[in-house]
Amino acid sequence: MLDTALLLVLAALPVPPPAAGPPVDLLSPVVHDVTMSIDVGPARDTLTLLAGGPDAPQALQRLKGSRAFHQALSRGGGNPDDVLGRLVSVAAGTPDPLLGGYSGRAAVFRKILDALETDGTPAAMLEARRIAALLPSSRPVTARLRLVPLFGLSRFGDVVVESDGETTWLFADLPGLAPEGNAEVVPREVVFSVLRTAASESWTRLFAPFRVPPAWPEPKVPDFDALLARTAADGPATMFLFADEFFPLGTMFEEPIQRSFDRWNTAAEVLLDPKAKEATRREALAAATARGEFWSRHSSVVGVKMTEVLLRSAGAARYLEALAAGPRAVAALYLEVTRKGKEPALGKAARKALEAKPPSS
Repeated sequence: MLDTALLLVLAALPVPPPAAGPPVDLLSPVVHDVTMSIDVGPARDTLTLLAGGPDAPQALQRLKGSRAFHQALSRGGGNPDDVLGRLVSVAAGTPDPLLGGYSGRAAVFRKILDALETDGTPAAMLEARRIAALLPSSRPVTARLRLVPLFGLSRFGDVVVESDGETTWLFADLPGLAPEGNAEVVPREVVFSVLRTAASESWTRLFAPFRVPPAWPEPKVPDFDALLARTAADGPATMFLFADEFFPLGTMFEEPIQRSFDRWNTAAEVLLDPKAKEATRREALAAATARGEFWSRHSSVVGVKMTEVLLRSAGAARYLEALAAGPRAVAALYLEVTRKGKEPALGKAARKALEAKPPSS
């Protein structure tokens, strides 16, 4: 009850728009109720338990009763009780190569946790508003996002999303946020980096119910519509990954963005070529949608540029309407607003396909 009340209070607090950042309207009312909070309690209790001392028994009891701790450590068939047993053993002096190493880095971890509470709390509120502003209004969304840094024993990615009733957990592996070595860790930078990833993953999860046929047909073959679907869905999710000071994106990243448009247009030509064999089309689609080094994720780069341009040139209402209408609507709107501008252009094959009558499903 107290937790719910706190979330409502945080959501009601004014969050001034940042001086820079993506072109997301934070002032217009939205139909969605999205909040994001940060819970560093389990991580602090883990550090307390590893250090031993008089507060360790209370920390152990809190971890035993922590829903976040049990939800995270149960992933993939894990057993939270086994982890608790190892933590108790370390506190009692039993060597543990992995957990024992965390004790030596406790000061760095605590600085990150402090920064998450101070810098992270208002930033999380801002990200929640951005997420809500980038969801179509056709169906109201209620989401309680909770970012929880944990010692995941190296079983987490950057941020792992788990739904649990009304709560959407965003688990971050704390040791992964502060890699070992001599590199200096700047807690504030770590905080904003993990929040950007959390916001991206959250938007993807919350947008998933909107991706339904017929507006969003299920990609079954390697064709142009599969490329469009990946591009349109990647756009907003990728936008969250850029630091605010990088906007507008074309100012600093004009060359890699243009390179991705060139690769994307080449893939579109292959996918629209009726003479291309399926294996060739599959290779072209895979090359344009690969999940490797960031600037090689051409569908993501094209998608984020499309999203930014449409929000600035067409406005949020038209962009969200197109997003709800499906990938072809997003690409067609981009084609419309960039006809006479200097923004990266869609290739001839893509333009011809978008101007033609959509194929029947």
